[in-house]
Amino acid sequence: MTYSGRRFLAGLVTVLASLTILVTLLAHYAQTLADPSGFADKALTVVRTEGVQSIIVGAVTNRIVAEAGGATSVQPEIESAVSEAVASEQVASEVRDAATSLQGQLVSGTARSLTLTLPNLGPSIADSIASRSTVLADEVRNLGTVTILDVPIPSSDAGIVHDLARAGNDFSLLIVLSVALAVLALLISPDRARTLRGLGAGVAVGGLLAAVVYLVGRNIVVDEFSADDARTAAGAVWSTYLGGLETWGFVLAAIGVLVAAAAATMIHGTRAGSRRYQRRG
Repeated sequence: MTYSGRRFLAGLVTVLASLTILVTLLAHYAQTLADPSGFADKALTVVRTEGVQSIIVGAVTNRIVAEAGGATSVQPEIESAVSEAVASEQVASEVRDAATSLQGQLVSGTARSLTLTLPNLGPSIADSIASRSTVLADEVRNLGTVTILDVPIPSSDAGIVHDLARAGNDFSLLIVLSVALAVLALLISPDRARTLRGLGAGVAVGGLLAAVVYLVGRNIVVDEFSADDARTAAGAVWSTYLGGLETWGFVLAAIGVLVAAAAATMIHGTRAGSRRYQRRG
């Protein structure tokens, strides 16, 4: 293969390696989508986030008060009981079960809404207030299913979530592919220092893109909602499931810059040595 041909091919593989490294970083976070247990644990974290928990407690309390005939005098008592119930292990188990079911729908690509419901929250709350008011406890026991989260998902977004889950499953393979492409680019390159500089630059750009995806994406997702409660919940979900992506993005960018700088130093040193050799000649 000619010099120019090897240089072109090395550049092409360098671009592919850089893109694969970015996809690998995103796939690391997509692993949660592919793991029912991890997905459920993060869902529980979202529910127990201070802002989201306050929303849940307020909504459930208002519903119970309304079903009790608007008896606001018992609202503080109910609110306290709801807070205890939401923090209980029984409700935690319900959240995990509901989240596991939701994860299956998301991975399949068939989900049309992001819905999280608690069908047995009433008994948990009733047990907390039975000693204070048996009549109210009996009413609360029949509370029925409580919907914590219900956000529509466009079919196109459902497909994206499905693809992300698949990428999460292929995370280990993507690591191997990233390394293989980077090594291949260096092996076929006629100028390895330049190729190394290109790889460093590509990694740096990929890291910055990952950080932008997190920071800008969060604002876009949150701004999709007008209600303050929904915005709070959306922000909590984004931060819980993707938290740290921006940090690793900046770390990856810094590594890329260091590699590119080292390669540039090598190129400069080679040129300087070549000029000295020519002068002596």
